[in-house]
Amino acid sequence: MMNPYTILNINYHATKQEIIQAVALAMRQRKFSGREVAIAQKELLDPISKGAHDFVQFIDVKPLQEQLVLTPPGDQHKGSVSDLRRLCIFDEDS
Repeated sequence: MMNPYTILNINYHATKQEIIQAVALAMRQRKFSGREVAIAQKELLDPISKGAHDFVQFIDVKPLQEQLVLTPPGDQHKGSVSDLRRLCIFDEDS
């Protein structure tokens, strides 16, 4: 799910009129599909859905996912996450 504010290229303080203008501009630019633009418009014009997006301030994680490098199973590197030991104050090893 994409961030509707990113699709319409507006900030979360946008008014109803600014949202409608942004929809028209997004349709002309064709950067996103018409379906994505329509869903973004519907979400931002619905007060409950808009409130939820404003509260959560939806973050696009796609750029972060693209930067993530996964280590294949069985390919152990020194210092990888699998080498970390679990620390717990409740362990009774003392």
